[in-house]
Amino acid sequence: MKTTRLSLLLAGFASMAAGCQPETETPEQAPTAMLGSHEAALATPVGTWTRDASSLSAHRNHTATLMRGTGDVLVTDGSGAEVYNPYTNVWRRTASLGTARYYRPATELASGKILVSGGRTSDWSTLFSSAELYDPATETWSPTGSMATPRAGHSSTLLDSGKVLVVGGNTPVRGQAPQAEVYDPETGTWSGVSGAFTPRARVSATVLYSGKVLVTGGYLWWTSSSNDTSAEANIYDPATNSWSPAGSLARARHGHFAIRLYSGNVLIVGGIGGGNTVELYDPYNGTWSLAPPFPFDWTPLFSATMLYSGEVLVTDASGQAALYDPTTNTWLPAPNMNQHRFDHTATLLHTGQVLMVGGDSSGGRTVERFTR
Repeated sequence: MKTTRLSLLLAGFASMAAGCQPETETPEQAPTAMLGSHEAALATPVGTWTRDASSLSAHRNHTATLMRGTGDVLVTDGSGAEVYNPYTNVWRRTASLGTARYYRPATELASGKILVSGGRTSDWSTLFSSAELYDPATETWSPTGSMATPRAGHSSTLLDSGKVLVVGGNTPVRGQAPQAEVYDPETGTWSGVSGAFTPRARVSATVLYSGKVLVTGGYLWWTSSSNDTSAEANIYDPATNSWSPAGSLARARHGHFAIRLYSGNVLIVGGIGGGNTVELYDPYNGTWSLAPPFPFDWTPLFSATMLYSGEVLVTDASGQAALYDPTTNTWLPAPNMNQHRFDHTATLLHTGQVLMVGGDSSGGRTVERFTR
């Protein structure tokens, strides 16, 4: 389920235990009086950042996927692919995708193969419906079934069944509603999802302990309205293959992060439009609430990763970092990264460390990791 952007930021500004499962209920709007104090993060910083070997190519708007079998990380973008071994701190080339794709997700399947679906050309002239599979055993890519709808900027989420839910994205036709689709790795085919879902890109999708999927926010790319950021939340139920409403975020946002905590609650942080506002979704009661805000003002948040401890490491575009502690509902400061970065990836390694790869032009090849 685990499965980060200034170009998209600029575009956004320019255009703008299971058992109790009432996820289908409509939650109440989060109150605005629950904001914590920024002074909660004035203690001594915790954790350290260390530099790793630079990647072979500069990466931006890429994907970084932990391969569970080996612990290696597959990094892919429109220009190629490489594999990083975090134990030897060595990078090596691997086969490139059959089609150069930008703004597309990568999802590891139960088999260990990695599914890459859709995406676009670098100039937006073409959006793809095709999909490919990377096989770590042979280090090769092979085609698999195509989606019904070409799309880019969509989410891709591994379900408990082993199937993959693809939601939202930009499509070639303005205003076209991209139906959610489900990929079956056993047959290599896609099927549609029933029920209403407002078309939008850059959503966050999170598997709950019930097996249902919470989808939040998004960018209404197809509308000419200045109000192009969504606060909508929905629940996908794999058992019925259908959608139901899940209320609204307190702050409309897109390109944000939604992290399922050990408690089962979902932490919503960052994204264009979200500022430093932090929200929590309780799937057992179907309610939303506000958590203390990220302790640094304005700079956009570009990664959020849950550690083995249950804390969530959040970083912003200027390199500042903080840890959210769900047990106390407070923020702890972390040291600044060695390199400010955006359009990068953050990957939780088997060691429990967080690997940061790529980013803007000044840090496109730099790599570092966080140790709590």
